[in-house]
Amino acid sequence: MLVDPLDIRDPALDAPTRNAIAQEAARAGRVTNMKQVLLRSLPAYALFNDVLPLKASLRGTIGDRAVSVFSHAISEGAGCLLCSTYFRRALLQEGISPGSFTPTAEETDLIALAAVIAAPGRALDGGLEARLATRYDQRTRVELVAYGAAMLATNVLNTTIGVPLDDELERFAAGAAAS
Repeated sequence: MLVDPLDIRDPALDAPTRNAIAQEAARAGRVTNMKQVLLRSLPAYALFNDVLPLKASLRGTIGDRAVSVFSHAISEGAGCLLCSTYFRRALLQEGISPGSFTPTAEETDLIALAAVIAAPGRALDGGLEARLATRYDQRTRVELVAYGAAMLATNVLNTTIGVPLDDELERFAAGAAAS
């Protein structure tokens, strides 16, 4: 592992880091391994946390399920075990079997967009572009691509650093590569 998770119980941590830990625990109920790594640099932590309002906006526009399907597809395409397992769990908790569900037409397009985002240099085909333009306004299209790019960055961060799976994700990892 390139960077070890921060010991968030270390009494020698500075006040800004302790405050960030408290805020994260209050927001999410815990501090994940990824966040423990990011908390070694408050600017890095802030950068990756800044995606949360964007994700919330997308959830309000396209729904939780669609955001989870999109996020899972990006994570699978990027080959990040941590991220794909996280979103595999989210899909399973929504009653969706990641490897065998039939996506809606909207989800099919989101999966196709995710494949483009997860493979930089891959072009968006005209048919997909037209369907996205018909389905979503320009704000939503910008939000989808911006969120997708941030999700890809999260995948790259976790894979490059080697952030370990959180304990509660372990039981969902077995099928992550197959989904």
